[in-house]
Amino acid sequence: MFNRWDVAPLGWYLLGPSRDIARGSVRAYALCGQRVVVFRGEDGTLRALDAYCPHMGTDLGHGKVVGNELRCFFHHWRFDGSGRCTDIPCGERVPARARLQAYDVRERYGFVWIWPDAVADGPVPAFPELEDSEVYAVAGRTYERGCHPTVSMINGLDAQHLRTVHKLNIVMELSVVEESAGRIAEFRMAGPQPSETPLQRLVARMTGGRYAYSMRYVDATVGLLRTLEDVTWFGRWPAEPTRMIFAYTPLAPGRTQVQPIYIARKPPSLLGRIAARARLLAMAAGFYWLRDEDGRVYDNIRFQPNALLSIDAGVARFLAYVNRLRPSRWGMAPDSWGGGGPPPPQRLPGASAASPNADGERTP
Repeated sequence: MFNRWDVAPLGWYLLGPSRDIARGSVRAYALCGQRVVVFRGEDGTLRALDAYCPHMGTDLGHGKVVGNELRCFFHHWRFDGSGRCTDIPCGERVPARARLQAYDVRERYGFVWIWPDAVADGPVPAFPELEDSEVYAVAGRTYERGCHPTVSMINGLDAQHLRTVHKLNIVMELSVVEESAGRIAEFRMAGPQPSETPLQRLVARMTGGRYAYSMRYVDATVGLLRTLEDVTWFGRWPAEPTRMIFAYTPLAPGRTQVQPIYIARKPPSLLGRIAARARLLAMAAGFYWLRDEDGRVYDNIRFQPNALLSIDAGVARFLAYVNRLRPSRWGMAPDSWGGGGPPPPQRLPGASAASPNADGERTP
């Protein structure tokens, strides 16, 4: 499934802010080759359905919420949250085929998330260590990438580009752990702080001399980034990691929406909360600097993994992980690739746990 627009992994997809769907309102969204509607009933609960009425195909995004059901604008057929047609005003018996696909839809971090089936396999992804903690969740500015979501995701695994693009000369070692029957893959990069200049040596003394970050991918739809791992202030006090969530939503071939969400544990003390807010601001500033540099690559890339090196082990492992994921019912039709869009995806390495490099060797 790597770099394939015709099939979407089974996972959680971010639609938009919760505030966009008030009680008694409906909103339509296009993603992964589908159009869906999400409506909030009088009980405040969100429900999600395929967008087109099974009668004549009217877009239910123009419909009206009646109680906890959605009424089509055209002939006033009504549907409940399970997709069942509950009423036809003309009085005829409801046909058995008058039914819509329903989707699991939930709210977290101030956003609406959808699963490409009626019942999700689990909750919206979160950092495991914060599952039972109160957190700050601050939405960053949404942006787009001109490539497939899975291509954009390799950015955090590419050790070479830290030096060549961002001028960060850090030598890091990769470790990978997979969980939940292969649905989750956590890639961790760790190494010594650089100490080539006086400023770098000062920073290394302040932070304990080591640095690590990890990217935890869930179903290749959400990435959870931790930075400042292995850092101890002046070698004595462990640093609280900074955390970001990246939600990737395929909009159309060649267009991926990325929503960053900054996460921080909410401390009990006022001073701690001020410090947590300061970390969020610093994290956002640092990310926007890196984001614009990465955009020069990922907004113009035509990914070719035909000459991977041993240093690209993280990329190769990620290809293998993605290609083992479960497909959903969603995907973009091949005819949508015409008119100057990206070509149909190639057959890419990664179907096994290793990929060949330029010399024909196998990398882990």
